Amino acid sequence: MRITHIVGLLAVLLAACSRMEGAREADALPQSSASAEQAPDPQAPATPSAPFIWGANGHPFNAYPDISLEQQLDLLVQAGLTQYRVNLAGDGALDGLDRLITLASARGVTILPIMFHQGSLENDSADTIYARSRTQAETIARRFAGRIRVWELDNELENYAIIQPCEMRDDGTQYPCAWGPAGGVGPLEYYGPRWKKVSAALKGLSDGVAAADPAIRRAIGTSGWGHAGVFDRMEQDRIGWEISVWHAYQINEDMLKLVAAHGRPIWVTEFNAGDPRSDDDAIQAANVQKMLDRFKAIRATYRIEAISFYELLDEPYWSDFEGKQGMVRQARQPNGKWAITTNKPVFDVVRKAATSP
Repeated sequence: MRITHIVGLLAVLLAACSRMEGAREADALPQSSASAEQAPDPQAPATPSAPFIWGANGHPFNAYPDISLEQQLDLLVQAGLTQYRVNLAGDGALDGLDRLITLASARGVTILPIMFHQGSLENDSADTIYARSRTQAETIARRFAGRIRVWELDNELENYAIIQPCEMRDDGTQYPCAWGPAGGVGPLEYYGPRWKKVSAALKGLSDGVAAADPAIRRAIGTSGWGHAGVFDRMEQDRIGWEISVWHAYQINEDMLKLVAAHGRPIWVTEFNAGDPRSDDDAIQAANVQKMLDRFKAIRATYRIEAISFYELLDEPYWSDFEGKQGMVRQARQPNGKWAITTNKPVFDVVRKAATSP
């Protein structure tokens, strides 16, 4: 999503120009709960014959001004999508999430909420981050027990820990000062002191959700690009998760192989494609079509169970490329309010993919 998506892209581009805490102290924090037997759930395909999950991202609680929840969900249904991935803006969004779940259920749509850790990675200790995250996660997950069966735990948090020029790797060697930020492919491409805090946040969220309901599936992952080393570090730190999250603004099968090797199904919770040199709707639609064709061809190989387009609505109040990533346009009206206007060509591309075998 915003900012972290851009940071992840810059990290990989810089690393590619240059060359493309093994000693984590795992016992410093409480160990993750063992996963319990999974309950049947429409968000949890259990067999190759289970329906593939098609979804979209949206920002109903901190963006999309004047566009009602009902309007957003109706657009999803029109596009043939059955999952809505939404970000929460702290505890204040929980009442809104409650209402969104009810409205979505009536339309056959499931909600995939992102639970963000609260507090400061920069200023708080790892122990404080873990304790706060665990308490927060358990409280929220208990409130929605039985209504949310999959929680995505934070979003692109690994960007904070990508190792930078001249920093020391966990094996005692120095990351070259002449290189750009690391690409994140291997576990040593994350700076130990910062990763310790990222790990504390993810572990706290994971343990808290599991304590609230061991049958909940926990989805954790990265901003994609080259950041496959996060999953190695999560294994090292005994962070529990059932679904590996990957973001794809390009398809890199070498990275998908590394993610799939961890033995969990993959959910691509953000994808889109475009040409940064152009605002042409036709180019966006053509590039997304190519991505979708490829995803359909490889999804069984890498056990990809779900994919969510980023994002539902354009956000023209942003001046950068993210303002035009949506499937549907919105525009400010003479009365000053925002309103949905027209579907973009990519809307039909996604709809046809989601509704065809």
